[in-house]
Amino acid sequence: MKRIIMTGLIAVLFLGLSTAAQDAQDWYHDRDARFAGDQWRAHVFAEVRTDLDHVWSAYQAAEKERKRLERTKEELTDLQAKLEHGRWDNGHVNDVIDSLRKSADDQRLSDRDRAVLSDDVNRLKDLQDQHKESKQ
Repeated sequence: MKRIIMTGLIAVLFLGLSTAAQDAQDWYHDRDARFAGDQWRAHVFAEVRTDLDHVWSAYQAAEKERKRLERTKEELTDLQAKLEHGRWDNGHVNDVIDSLRKSADDQRLSDRDRAVLSDDVNRLKDLQDQHKESKQ
């Protein structure tokens, strides 16, 4: 009887892990679709915040890193609100880029999550460069 229960629990555990892995795969695929084309530019900060919400390996990071991610999400929310009102805060964007860059360098995060964060840094830098060019 104990063996049957134990076998059942192990099966449920593997099924749960398999489902979690599939959800992660689906999220990475959905992320690629979200950034297709140029529509993401109007809500770039919200999209990057969504990425931070789904960094799958963040629980492995140190508490200091998790706090940095939370603070960055708050800054992204502020930046998105400013962008929606036609304001661009370049200093604040620099702060977010620096924070994301530090997170992308955290070896405790998975390679895939670090790649997502690096991609976000590159997107923000490109948008920042475009904004600078449009002001000249």
